[in-house]
Amino acid sequence: MGLKETKKNAFTLIEVILVVTILGILGALILPTFRGHIVSARESAAKDSLRTMRTQIELYKMQHGGTLPGYANGNPVGEAMLELQFTATTTVDGAVSPSTVPSGAYVNGPYVLKLPENPFNDLSTIAYVAAATAFADAVDGTSSGWLYKKETGEFRINWTGADSKGVAFIDY
Repeated sequence: MGLKETKKNAFTLIEVILVVTILGILGALILPTFRGHIVSARESAAKDSLRTMRTQIELYKMQHGGTLPGYANGNPVGEAMLELQFTATTTVDGAVSPSTVPSGAYVNGPYVLKLPENPFNDLSTIAYVAAATAFADAVDGTSSGWLYKKETGEFRINWTGADSKGVAFIDY
């Protein structure tokens, strides 16, 4: 019997290097496109969250005799109570029940099931901004997800910089 030649079925080193190089080039071309879509999606999510919260602030104001969230019985409330005014039920005077089911005097709300997350810093907390303070002076991008002026009902995103069209996020 003679020696049989055995043929190995494997890729050569050159073939592997060639495939890895081609995949690297394709990745370098495609990755920026995906990054652009991610940024665009975050910008859209921020605008949608702002639209929702601003609508709910107006609804709250209508159901509470012109009083904006941030007040209960005519007095300012803390940020934790403000969050409950959005996510729980309230009386006409703004007092909060931890329940999400309207009953008794707590006939209004909830206005949102949970506060939306800022798509850039993943925070859903709201920080008050004093009436005399410009939003541009309060934005830091890290202390909270959202900024709110209880005196005027203005609601903004807490994120620095500008979007892909050059609009400052604080001006959304």
